[in-house]
Amino acid sequence: MAASAQVLGPVLEDALAHLPISSTTEYKKWQTIYAPHAPARDIYLVVAGKVAVSGVAEDGSDLIVEIVGTDELFGESAFLGAARPRERAIAVEKTTVMTWAVSDMEELVTRRPRLAVALLQILAQRNGELAGRIESFATDGVERRLARSLLHFSERMGAPGGDGSVRIMPLTHALLSRYVGTSREVITQHMNRLRRHGYVNYSRHGIILYHDALKASIS
Repeated sequence: MAASAQVLGPVLEDALAHLPISSTTEYKKWQTIYAPHAPARDIYLVVAGKVAVSGVAEDGSDLIVEIVGTDELFGESAFLGAARPRERAIAVEKTTVMTWAVSDMEELVTRRPRLAVALLQILAQRNGELAGRIESFATDGVERRLARSLLHFSERMGAPGGDGSVRIMPLTHALLSRYVGTSREVITQHMNRLRRHGYVNYSRHGIILYHDALKASIS
């Protein structure tokens, strides 16, 4: 298995190259993989599909931390063994994942130091991305946060078109609202505005993003 360069970026190690084949499980669209009442006990690899990983507040509301795609790992919160876990993972389309028990992963890390390095690099990159999002929440308005989110998805899992556009998977306005941190109605308002300005086009089949134009509009 080859790790996605979009996930790992300029890293020195490929985590997936050091992982053995394991069992797989299929999840239907919108099926919960783990949640606070049934927390993660495994480390997961997306073989096919997409998974939304969320942080869950005391009142049950959540904010999507990341949408994880093919050849990406998630579930690292299982390493923490928190008494009150606050994370949820839901398949946002039909998804197949490969799993390793935390105890097996801990054993693998001790026997394969390069795997440990790769996992640390992934965590460091994700922490850096999360710090950037926190800063954006503090300084940017909703439309700017939405634009940054769309650019982020296009750079990680987009398919370039011949006209300079990038196609990304269909994302409901409700899902985007949980990533951007606002209501579905507000997302609809700003998506319509971005479409009127020619930065995006969207349907139930996906979102077409004019990456360079949208990036220039917020730079």
